[in-house]
Amino acid sequence: MKVVILDDWEKSFAENPEIERLRQHFHVEIYHDQPSHDDLLSRIEQADVILPIRERTRFSKELLQQLKNIKLIAQTGAGIAHIDMDEANRLNIPVATTPGGSAAVVELIIGMMINHSRNLLYLHQQMKQGHWAESVGLGLENKTVGIIGLGKIGSGVVKMAKAFNMNVVAWGPRLTENRAESQGVEFCGLEELLQRAHFVVISVRLVPETKHLLTEKHFKLMKKEAFLINTSRGEVVDEAALVQALKENWIGGAGLDVFNHEPIDQNHPLLKLDNVILTPHIGWKTDNMFHQFLTVSIDNILSFLIKGKPKRVVNLEKIHKSEPTV
Repeated sequence: MKVVILDDWEKSFAENPEIERLRQHFHVEIYHDQPSHDDLLSRIEQADVILPIRERTRFSKELLQQLKNIKLIAQTGAGIAHIDMDEANRLNIPVATTPGGSAAVVELIIGMMINHSRNLLYLHQQMKQGHWAESVGLGLENKTVGIIGLGKIGSGVVKMAKAFNMNVVAWGPRLTENRAESQGVEFCGLEELLQRAHFVVISVRLVPETKHLLTEKHFKLMKKEAFLINTSRGEVVDEAALVQALKENWIGGAGLDVFNHEPIDQNHPLLKLDNVILTPHIGWKTDNMFHQFLTVSIDNILSFLIKGKPKRVVNLEKIHKSEPTV
């Protein structure tokens, strides 16, 4: 049987010794590029297992219908929005997932907070240009971080913020006061959070109710020195309104790992601003996360196809194939 690994752009999977566990049972093909539709189809239409890296390949209804031998999509990460799950269920295609990269994203969020509060990027450039610049940093202790969304990432930020003796308030579309208080976090409304927070961290999923969750009116509520961090999805924020807020100094700055369109256009106004920290959607990308994604995906494949015991198959109750035998 054939396992096809897609989108290994960084060649992280190809160089991981864990891949030998797959090769003991399967013919393995690994691809590192961004193929045309025809090339993609030629690679996967006969595959028994497809192992995609995150959401880099979209599995549309039409693409799923072309998979002639598919027995499992071993998705890395917890997100499946890029897969037409209704069609996968109709075609009885099992989809297994792995834990997401929440720990890595938390690390990036804290890194952005520290970079901004101590003006590290500016001071680094000044030092390289021969200047011994004077700078008074913003201490994190006793400052307030407002977390929008208290899932795994938001909860991770809570722990780190408390280590810095920060005050934490939280709000989310489905967050309850009891769940917030169970983590030692003060629950408040969205507008109050924006008014109180020195750092605003967005960690909600992109669903219809969170698209453009923050708009012009929200940025005008925030403190003039507030720093917004978005590592969730670009469309959670009204990007044009955010650009205006940054240009006109309604807020102190922003740390952005996600954008409406990726890669970001080279003429995008965000690239011309001095009060932003921009990263190319690398929140989840650490050696630890790549290793975890591959290890757990291989476990899912071997459990399903070799042991006949499905693990982490998110649509198991909606498909009707019998357990595979080899």
